[in-house]
Amino acid sequence: MAAARPSRGLISGAGKRKLDGHKGISMRQPLRWALLIVCASTVLGVVDCRVLRSELPSRSFRSMGTVATVTLAAGYADRIEPVTAGVRGIFDRLDRELSSYRPDSAISRLADQAGVAPIAVSEDTYRVLSLSQHFGALSGGAFDITVAPLVSLWGFNGAPIPAALPSEREIRQRQKLVDYRRLVLRDGTAFLPVKGMAVDVGGIAKGYAVDRAYDYCRREGIRDFLIDFSGNMRAFGRPEWGEQWQVGVRDPLDPSQIIGKIALSSGTALATSGSYERFVDISGQRFSHILDPRTGYPVAGVASVTVLCSDATTADALSTAFFIAGLKGAGELLEKAPSVELLIVADRYPLEIRLTPGFAKVFTPVPELANSVTVLHFNPRR
Repeated sequence: MAAARPSRGLISGAGKRKLDGHKGISMRQPLRWALLIVCASTVLGVVDCRVLRSELPSRSFRSMGTVATVTLAAGYADRIEPVTAGVRGIFDRLDRELSSYRPDSAISRLADQAGVAPIAVSEDTYRVLSLSQHFGALSGGAFDITVAPLVSLWGFNGAPIPAALPSEREIRQRQKLVDYRRLVLRDGTAFLPVKGMAVDVGGIAKGYAVDRAYDYCRREGIRDFLIDFSGNMRAFGRPEWGEQWQVGVRDPLDPSQIIGKIALSSGTALATSGSYERFVDISGQRFSHILDPRTGYPVAGVASVTVLCSDATTADALSTAFFIAGLKGAGELLEKAPSVELLIVADRYPLEIRLTPGFAKVFTPVPELANSVTVLHFNPRR
């Protein structure tokens, strides 16, 4: 357990204000709601995004079991409703295809037909599965969407929580069903060759959805916007003239607080993976929902990882991969993903923030954590 420490207020420089927007949305968000929207250097909460001089048009809705928010610059206030409807349509359509909770989704049908026959999938589903294999290879198997049988063994994704820790035999048996390389993609079809295999695209689907929404907003002529899907974000333009979009990074050891803020340049995407809201308690021990497919066990030692790069799909997948790799494996993975910047928070107190030089350029810690930041130089490029 983390030691107690003084509380840090979320509001700085403008006085504390009660959030009055979107009262119907719970402020306790799922795991990937790890980034609080910030505008004009003022943190005002998870859903309500404002600047000091004017309100930004912003709408939130639920999709894929979590909260999404569309925020536009003030000049697009008259477009917020139709743009949000368009984004929601994209997210809901992808949810129908990619959700493992929907029995009629492509993902569920793929599992049902494992070891039987290939299934035809949509272009988006095919692309998500193909990209998942790419990130599986890039990460040396740390990111593996076929980890679903292990995930259910540990009591996640709707499976019953085991009364005792899974045995080594049970884990090894489930691991036989885990290998992203065995997923066969051919001519618009997908096939899992062994009965019992299944995929879980929760570590990439929201990022992919954000990129599709980003493309949609660009096609609609919106020049200044921020898409946030449970902490998977991508920005374009700026909220007001001379400013950048900014987001606060949630403190994984005290999720009611932030550790600092990030300035997002146009086109930039980011995602966070963390262990602080989705976990199970088994035999008095707490285990993260993020499993290492290579060991079969939940990852320990890392509290959160934030990835900054040029597209949300990569940020989403690699935030999971880096979480599993941890500090020990981060350098090797960064060598394979040279355009990625990284922030890691260790799962211990006092809090330690470690980041790459490129991330350090856009990250401003809260004053009391300034001495907790360490810039990591993993290789000569950095």
